[in-house]
Amino acid sequence: MPHPEEKETGFLTRFINRMRAKRFGYLTKFLVLLIIAYPYLETDITGQVVMTVITILVMVSLIVAVGDTRRSIIIALCLALPWFVSLVINFPLFESERGIVIRKEIVFAVLLFLFTTVTIFIHLLKSREVTSEILFASVCVYLLIGLTWASLYIFIDLVYPHSFIDVGDNLAITAPRFLFFSYITLTTVGYGTMTPVSDPARSLALLEAIIGQLYLAILVARLVGLHISKPKAVE
Repeated sequence: MPHPEEKETGFLTRFINRMRAKRFGYLTKFLVLLIIAYPYLETDITGQVVMTVITILVMVSLIVAVGDTRRSIIIALCLALPWFVSLVINFPLFESERGIVIRKEIVFAVLLFLFTTVTIFIHLLKSREVTSEILFASVCVYLLIGLTWASLYIFIDLVYPHSFIDVGDNLAITAPRFLFFSYITLTTVGYGTMTPVSDPARSLALLEAIIGQLYLAILVARLVGLHISKPKAVE
C-alpha cells in the first residue's frame, strides 16, 4: 500500500508536469483572471486576499513559462521572490484611499513582466510549428506587454508625480485606470479618457503603441510562415 507521503509527492509531480506541458495555457488563464478581477478586488481586505492569491498564481505561472533553461528559472525566481516577500510583509497590498500600488515591489513586477515577455517572445520566434501552446504563448506576450506597461506607468507616476490626468483633470488616478490606459494604448483605441502629460509618460505611451503594432505584424507573419512551411500530409 503506497505511503501517504508518496501519494502526495506523486500528485505534486503530476500537477507540475501537467502545468509544464500546458504552461502557456495556464499562464493565459491566470493573466486574464488577473486583468478581469483586478478592478473589483482591491477595495476591501477579502478582495485583497483573493487578489494576492491570483498574483502569486501569476508569479508561479510566469516562472514555469520560462522554464526552458535553468538560467531563465533562476532569473525569474530572483525577480519573483522579492516581489512575493514584499506582498506578504506589506499586506494589505493596496492603499484604501487611492487603490494604487505604491510600494517598492512594483519595480520587481516590472522586471519580472519584462523578462518573461522577452523570453516567451524569443520562444515564439524559435518555434517550428503552430500548436495550441504556441497560440497561447502569443496571447501571453500580448497580455504581458499590457501588464508591463501598466506597471511602468504606475512607476513613472510615483517617480514623476502628476504625470497623468483624466478627463476631469483628476490626479488621483487608480491602478485599474493605469491598466485600462495601458491596453487602450496598446490596441491604439485611444478613448482619450486619460492623458499622459509628462515627457517620460508620453514617451512610454508612444513606445507601447509602436510595440503593439509591430508585435501583431511580426506575430501574424511568423504564424503564417510556420503554417506555410509545414509539410503537407501525403494523401
